[in-house]
Amino acid sequence: MKLSLLLFILYRKLKRAVRVNRDYRSHIGMVRLKILIKTANGKRGRLFIFDRGTLSTRTGGGHQSDAALVWSDASTGFRVMASGSDEESFRAAAEGKLRVEGMAYYIQWFTDGIKLVMK
Repeated sequence: MKLSLLLFILYRKLKRAVRVNRDYRSHIGMVRLKILIKTANGKRGRLFIFDRGTLSTRTGGGHQSDAALVWSDASTGFRVMASGSDEESFRAAAEGKLRVEGMAYYIQWFTDGIKLVMK
Protein backbone atom coordinates (compact mmCIF):
# COMPACT_ATOMS: atom_id res chain seq x y z
CA MET A 1 0.00 0.00 0.00
CA LYS A 2 2.78 2.44 0.88
CA LEU A 3 4.56 1.76 -2.42
CA SER A 4 1.37 2.43 -4.38
CA LEU A 5 0.89 5.72 -2.53
CA LEU A 6 4.51 6.71 -3.14
CA LEU A 7 4.15 5.99 -6.87
CA PHE A 8 0.95 8.06 -6.98
CA ILE A 9 2.70 10.97 -5.25
CA LEU A 10 5.60 10.66 -7.72
CA TYR A 11 3.12 10.81 -10.59
CA ARG A 12 1.49 13.95 -9.15
CA LYS A 13 4.88 15.66 -8.74
CA LEU A 14 5.92 14.78 -12.29
CA LYS A 15 2.54 15.82 -13.69
CA ARG A 16 2.86 19.21 -11.99
CA ALA A 17 6.43 19.54 -13.27
CA VAL A 18 5.17 19.08 -16.83
CA ARG A 19 3.16 22.29 -16.33
CA VAL A 20 5.55 24.45 -14.30
CA ASN A 21 9.14 23.20 -14.66
CA ARG A 22 10.75 24.32 -17.91
CA ASP A 23 13.78 22.05 -17.44
CA TYR A 24 11.58 18.99 -16.94
CA ARG A 25 9.38 19.89 -19.92
CA SER A 26 12.51 20.15 -22.03
CA HIS A 27 13.76 16.82 -20.66
CA ILE A 28 10.66 14.89 -21.68
CA GLY A 29 10.45 16.80 -24.99
CA MET A 30 9.14 14.70 -27.85
CA VAL A 31 9.89 11.34 -26.21
CA ARG A 32 7.41 8.47 -26.53
CA LEU A 33 8.24 6.01 -23.79
CA LYS A 34 6.61 3.78 -21.18
CA ILE A 35 8.36 3.18 -17.85
CA LEU A 36 6.96 0.70 -15.34
CA ILE A 37 7.80 0.53 -11.65
CA LYS A 38 6.46 -2.66 -10.09
CA THR A 39 6.95 -5.49 -7.63
CA ALA A 40 8.26 -8.84 -8.84
CA ASN A 41 4.88 -10.49 -8.23
CA GLY A 42 3.15 -7.77 -10.29
CA LYS A 43 0.64 -6.92 -7.55
CA ARG A 44 1.82 -3.34 -7.13
CA GLY A 45 3.00 -0.96 -9.79
CA ARG A 46 2.46 2.10 -11.91
CA LEU A 47 3.12 2.67 -15.59
CA PHE A 48 4.41 6.14 -16.52
CA ILE A 49 3.52 7.03 -20.10
CA PHE A 50 5.45 9.83 -21.77
CA ASP A 51 3.99 10.90 -25.09
CA ARG A 52 5.51 13.95 -26.79
CA GLY A 53 5.49 16.29 -23.82
CA THR A 54 2.57 14.76 -21.93
CA LEU A 55 2.51 12.40 -18.99
CA SER A 56 -0.15 9.93 -17.94
CA THR A 57 -0.16 6.79 -15.83
CA ARG A 58 -1.92 3.52 -15.25
CA THR A 59 -1.95 1.57 -12.02
CA GLY A 60 -0.92 -2.05 -11.74
CA GLY A 61 2.16 -4.06 -12.54
CA GLY A 62 0.97 -6.00 -15.58
CA HIS A 63 1.46 -3.43 -18.33
CA GLN A 64 3.77 -3.57 -21.33
CA SER A 65 6.65 -1.11 -21.09
CA ASP A 66 9.87 -0.07 -22.76
CA ALA A 67 11.72 -0.50 -19.47
CA ALA A 68 10.85 -1.46 -15.92
CA LEU A 69 12.23 -1.14 -12.41
CA VAL A 70 11.27 -4.36 -10.64
CA TRP A 71 11.40 -4.47 -6.84
CA SER A 72 11.58 -7.80 -5.02
CA ASP A 73 8.75 -6.66 -2.73
CA ALA A 74 6.72 -3.53 -1.98
CA SER A 75 8.38 -2.74 1.34
CA THR A 76 11.87 -2.72 -0.20
CA GLY A 77 10.67 -0.59 -3.10
CA PHE A 78 9.07 1.91 -0.73
CA ARG A 79 12.07 2.07 1.61
CA VAL A 80 14.63 2.61 -1.15
CA MET A 81 12.56 4.99 -3.26
CA ALA A 82 11.54 7.07 -0.23
CA SER A 83 15.20 7.41 0.76
CA GLY A 84 15.98 9.14 -2.55
CA SER A 85 19.48 7.72 -2.30
CA ASP A 86 21.37 6.41 -5.32
CA GLU A 87 23.53 4.43 -2.91
CA GLU A 88 20.47 2.62 -1.52
CA SER A 89 19.34 1.82 -5.07
CA PHE A 90 22.75 0.41 -5.96
CA ARG A 91 22.77 -1.63 -2.76
CA ALA A 92 19.30 -3.04 -3.53
CA ALA A 93 20.44 -3.99 -7.03
CA ALA A 94 23.59 -5.64 -5.70
CA GLU A 95 21.51 -7.65 -3.22
CA GLY A 96 19.13 -8.77 -5.98
CA LYS A 97 16.22 -6.74 -4.60
CA LEU A 98 16.03 -4.46 -7.64
CA ARG A 99 16.40 -5.35 -11.28
CA VAL A 100 15.92 -3.58 -14.57
CA GLU A 101 13.92 -5.06 -17.42
CA GLY A 102 14.40 -3.55 -20.86
CA MET A 103 16.92 -0.88 -21.70
CA ALA A 104 18.76 0.54 -18.70
CA TYR A 105 19.24 3.78 -20.67
CA TYR A 106 15.49 4.46 -20.44
CA ILE A 107 15.55 3.96 -16.67
CA GLN A 108 18.49 6.36 -16.40
CA TRP A 109 16.56 8.93 -18.48
CA PHE A 110 13.55 8.52 -16.16
CA THR A 111 15.62 8.92 -12.97
CA ASP A 112 17.45 11.93 -14.43
CA GLY A 113 14.04 13.52 -14.97
CA ILE A 114 13.03 12.81 -11.39
CA LYS A 115 16.21 14.51 -10.20
CA LEU A 116 15.29 17.61 -12.21
CA VAL A 117 11.94 17.74 -10.44
CA MET A 118 13.23 17.02 -6.92
CA LYS A 119 16.13 19.50 -6.90
